[in-house]
Amino acid sequence: MKLRDSQKADLVTAAKRYATKYENSPAHAYMAHRGLGSVPRLRLGYVSEPVVGHEPHRGRLAIPYWRPAGGIHAVATIRFRCIADACVRAPDGSYLPPHREKHEGHGKYMGLPGHPPRLFNTNALLTSRPYIALNEGELDSVAVESADVPAIGAPGVSSWRDHFDPPLAGFEVVFVLGDGDEAGRRFATKVCERLPNAKSVDLGDGYDANRFIHEFGPARFRERLGL
Repeated sequence: MKLRDSQKADLVTAAKRYATKYENSPAHAYMAHRGLGSVPRLRLGYVSEPVVGHEPHRGRLAIPYWRPAGGIHAVATIRFRCIADACVRAPDGSYLPPHREKHEGHGKYMGLPGHPPRLFNTNALLTSRPYIALNEGELDSVAVESADVPAIGAPGVSSWRDHFDPPLAGFEVVFVLGDGDEAGRRFATKVCERLPNAKSVDLGDGYDANRFIHEFGPARFRERLGL
């Protein structure tokens, strides 16, 4: 999908608006309950006042795909994470911890119509470090970044594109962090088949990067990577 300049500018405007509404929002509370530290450079947002066309995403966590480029090219796309069933408000106005999420009638994540799969957090590709982490999803990438490891997110093997390979070719090691289940291990295996510098890191049954870092801490996570 080729966007007009006006559409590109609209994405930037939307991402900036949502970012200003993030602090002390339900999205902020949700991320805190997941143990995700603040990563200001990722500029996550909350859709309290949706721009035109984003009305179905009101009340969701906004995950902008910021690019290294500025101006109208600064945001490649925005994905939205449902938190309606994950954070509920207590009588005193505070937000209760997430309970079992249902997502009835809709998916957990929603993208913008016509937008193709992309890599999340491509700014991390500009690191001077010889390694980078590749995660299965955006929020695991947020967790890994909070642990001081450069990280990008992929939408899964089925949505992988050939042009995702070259940006990763210059690293000594690409740590592939699939979820600790059959699908996650399949993701790691497939990526390692594509990338000669890839190294699969299994965090254990039932663990993704977010849960591992939340339970054991950033230092234990970096140790698991051999850093």
